[in-house]
Amino acid sequence: MSIKSLLILIICIIFLVFSGSTVLADDTQDTFKSLKFVTEEFPPFNYVENGTASGLMVDMITSISRKAGYELPRNSITFLPWSDAYQTALKEPGTVIFSIAKTPEREELFSWLGPVISSDIALYSSRSRNITIDSLDELANYTLGAVSDDVAIDYLARAGIQKDAIITGQNPYTLFRYLDDGTIDLFAYGDIAAEYHIRNATGKSGFYKIVKRIGTFSVFIGFNKKTSPDVVNSFRAAFEELNKTPDYGEMSEAEKILSSWLPEKYLKNLEYLTEGYYPYTILENGIPRGISVDILKDIFSRLHIDVPDDHFTFGTWEDVYQTALTENNTMLCILARSPEREDLFRWAGPVDKTSNVIFCPRDKVDQLKNLSPAEMKIGAVTDDIATTALLNAGGKDIVYEKDPQKLINMLEKHEIDGWAYASMPGKQLIQKYAADPDSIVPVHHLATYDYYYAFNLNTPAPIVQAFQDMFDIIRTDKDQTGVSMYDYILYRYIEPVNSESTITAEEVEELVNQTAADLAHDAPGTIKNINAGLPPYRNAERPDLYVFAYDSDVTMIAHADNIRMVGTNYHNKTDVAGKPFRDMMVEGALINDSGWEDYIYSNPVESGLFWKTTRYQLALGSDGKKYVVCSGMFRYNPE
Repeated sequence: MSIKSLLILIICIIFLVFSGSTVLADDTQDTFKSLKFVTEEFPPFNYVENGTASGLMVDMITSISRKAGYELPRNSITFLPWSDAYQTALKEPGTVIFSIAKTPEREELFSWLGPVISSDIALYSSRSRNITIDSLDELANYTLGAVSDDVAIDYLARAGIQKDAIITGQNPYTLFRYLDDGTIDLFAYGDIAAEYHIRNATGKSGFYKIVKRIGTFSVFIGFNKKTSPDVVNSFRAAFEELNKTPDYGEMSEAEKILSSWLPEKYLKNLEYLTEGYYPYTILENGIPRGISVDILKDIFSRLHIDVPDDHFTFGTWEDVYQTALTENNTMLCILARSPEREDLFRWAGPVDKTSNVIFCPRDKVDQLKNLSPAEMKIGAVTDDIATTALLNAGGKDIVYEKDPQKLINMLEKHEIDGWAYASMPGKQLIQKYAADPDSIVPVHHLATYDYYYAFNLNTPAPIVQAFQDMFDIIRTDKDQTGVSMYDYILYRYIEPVNSESTITAEEVEELVNQTAADLAHDAPGTIKNINAGLPPYRNAERPDLYVFAYDSDVTMIAHADNIRMVGTNYHNKTDVAGKPFRDMMVEGALINDSGWEDYIYSNPVESGLFWKTTRYQLALGSDGKKYVVCSGMFRYNPE
C-alpha cells in the first residue's frame, strides 16, 4: 500500500472514530436531558426557597451533573410528597430520586449513587406526654407514625412494629398534627430534616422531644432500574471526581459542598478571631477561655468535632476586625451588634450585653463629669464599638490607638481626659496595665450593646442558622440539672445584673390568677395553649411576661416560653447558685397556697444573667389535678 493510500485510510479511521464519539456524546446529552429529577421538601437536603430548588443535595446533584457534562437546571427539579416521588422513581424509566436512603428492602429497586451523607432516624413525642423509651421492645406499647414510603417505616419494622400498624401521612406536618391531637404517640423521621420542619411548623426549635434514636441511614441518589447503565456510570464517575482531594491538600469539591451546609464540617475549619476581651475572650496560660470561648467549645462538643486551640487567634482589635471583614472562613468570637455594623457580618447570639463608658482619672472626676464628650480629649481604639458610641455622642477630639495599654498609660499621665471602652473589659485591662488601677474610674455612660458572634459575610446562611439553633439549645435546655449550660458559663465569670424589664408585681399576679381560673375551667385546653405560647399566657409585646406550671411532683406541665422544659421533673434541681427554688415554690404552694420566691435566671428578651422574683399559686384543674401556677419578673434583689 502506498504512503498516500495509508494516510487516506488513517484519516478515514480518525474521522469515523470522532464522528462516532460525537454521536455518542450527543446521544448521552439527549439521555441526560430526558432524565426526570424528583425529590421532596426535606431541608436542609432539598427544599424550595423563593421559588428555587435549594439544599445540600440539590447543590450536590447539580455539581455531579455538571461534572458529568450536563448542566442541570434547578427549575427542572420536581418537588413532590415523598410517596409520590418514590413511586414515580420506581415506575417511570429515566427518573432520578434524591435524597433517598439505601436499605436492604430497597437494594434491588434502584441503581445507586452514594453515599453522600448520613442522618439518624429519631422518635419524636409531644413534650407534655413525658414518654421515655429504654428498649425498642417498648415501642409495641405506643402508636407510631411515619411519612408514607419513608425509610423510617423500615426501621420501625426492624424494631418489631407491623407496617400496617404504623399510621402514615403525606408529609411531616400531618404527623405533627397527629402528635398534637393524640392520634399517634411517636413520630419517626430523619433528625436533621425534622428540626427544620419543626421550627417551620411551630416557630420553636425543639418543640417536640426526641425520645430515642433508632438507627442511622445513609443518603443516596437513586436511578430508576431501567436508566441506561452508561448514564448511571457517568454520574458515578463524576461523583468520584467530586470527592477527589486536590494534591495541594484543600478540601474536595464534595467536602466543600457538605461544609457549606453542615456546621460540624464548617466550624472545624474556621479561624476564630478576638483581641482578648474580658470576660468573653481571654488567653490564660496559652489556653483560650472566657464566656464566648466556653460556649463555642460546648457547641464543638455537642457536634462531636475537635477544634484545636490554635484555631483561636488573638491580636489587636483593628487587625482581627479587618480580617473578619475581608477573609472567608473567619468569625469574631465577640462583637457588639450596632446599626453601623448590621450589614457587615452574619450574626448569631446574643451572648451578653455590656455598657460602653468613658473612663477618666479619679482626681479629675469633678471637673470632667459635667463636660460632654464633645468637650473632652478622649482616647479610643480603632474600629472599636466604643469609638462608634463616642462619635454618636458628639466626640470630636479623639486620639486613636491600636493598643488599649497605650491609652491607659496616656490617661494616667493626663495626656487625655478619658478613654472610651466597654465597661467590664475596660476594668480588667485597667487592672492589668495601670500603675494604680484605683486611680481610673468610669464617668460617662455612652451606650449599651448586645454582643454576638460575627461570621464573615460570605459564610453560608444555613451554617449561621444551624449555629444559632445550637446556641439556643445551650441557652434554653435545662433538662439535666435544671440550669442551662449558658447560665453555668456566664456564672463562671460574671454576677447577676439588673434587668431592663418593666413588668410589675400586679401584672404578674393578674396573669397567675387568670391562668389558675382557666385551669379550673379547662385544664387540658389551658395547658395546650400555654405550651403553644398563646396570649395571655405569653405576652406578645413583652415576652418576658409569661406563665409556667408544675404538678405536685415538681414536673413541668406547661411553659409558655420554653417548651423544652415541659415534661421534665425538676425535683432537687437548682438555679446556677444551687438554690432548689422549684421545690421551694411547689412546697410553698402546697402548704400556703401562694407566695413569692427569688432566684437567678436568664431572660428570654435580654442576654445575661438576672435576679428573678416569681409568684406561685396553687390551682385545682378541671381534671381534678393540683397545679402550681407561676409567673415572674426580672429585677435586682439585694437579698
